[in-house]
Amino acid sequence: MTDAPPAVLKNVSLRFPGAAFAALEDVSLELAAGEVVTILGPSGCGKTTLLRLIAGLVKPDSGSVRVFGAPPVPGARSALVFQNFRLLPWKTVAENVGFVLADRPAPARRARVQEMLAMVGLSRFAESYPRELSGGMQQRVALARALAADPDILLMDEPFASLDAQSRELMQAEISRLSRQGAGRSVVFVTHSVDEALVLGDRVVLMSPRPGRVAKSLDLPFRGGAEARRNHPDFSLLRGELWAALREMVLSDPQSDFHGRGLDESNE
Repeated sequence: MTDAPPAVLKNVSLRFPGAAFAALEDVSLELAAGEVVTILGPSGCGKTTLLRLIAGLVKPDSGSVRVFGAPPVPGARSALVFQNFRLLPWKTVAENVGFVLADRPAPARRARVQEMLAMVGLSRFAESYPRELSGGMQQRVALARALAADPDILLMDEPFASLDAQSRELMQAEISRLSRQGAGRSVVFVTHSVDEALVLGDRVVLMSPRPGRVAKSLDLPFRGGAEARRNHPDFSLLRGELWAALREMVLSDPQSDFHGRGLDESNE
């Protein structure tokens, strides 16, 4: 087992063919073992691209990406949870979770599926189909599928953006709980929400827009569950600091729909 960090991006730049702007420019970021890093930033700042680089789905134009000291290989040590769930509609919940375990013997696969469904509270729905589940339940299936292969790095691309407020808070609590039980698993969680970044992260990385750069990296002074974090005396202060920085980025970006607008100064 290597002692190298789970993920290291060093001076990474990437421009997609035909794009007017680079997706990322000179981005350096290191992920520690067991750390939860939330990536916050306006639309178009390269948050999803950063996840895809760590997952090995794209390669940088310049700079380097290393996962445990080696170039990333898709599916080898990381799992990516998408915003739109990407469940297979013709398969049951159990079959969707077991899809990533095809190389395991059937008894071991069934046991792992049962374990993961129990973890996310969906044991009763093992034989249901995705269309029979709520959005929050489908997201839990996607999470169970990602965790089933026991990845060292869990990459989450705004997975709760399409959920209602109640489901979103419940899923935030679930991720917070699972990350504390992760036995060294590292998490990179992309979000547009300042509150979500503070509720879930050990560290918040704020990205600037077009091209994406690391504008700020903030180690959070609190740990524990969502409620404990929201009640921490520094939560409101940090929320205001991050929102002010994010707001200024959006208003000063010529490509933003809100460029130059004199919006109210109060928080969200």
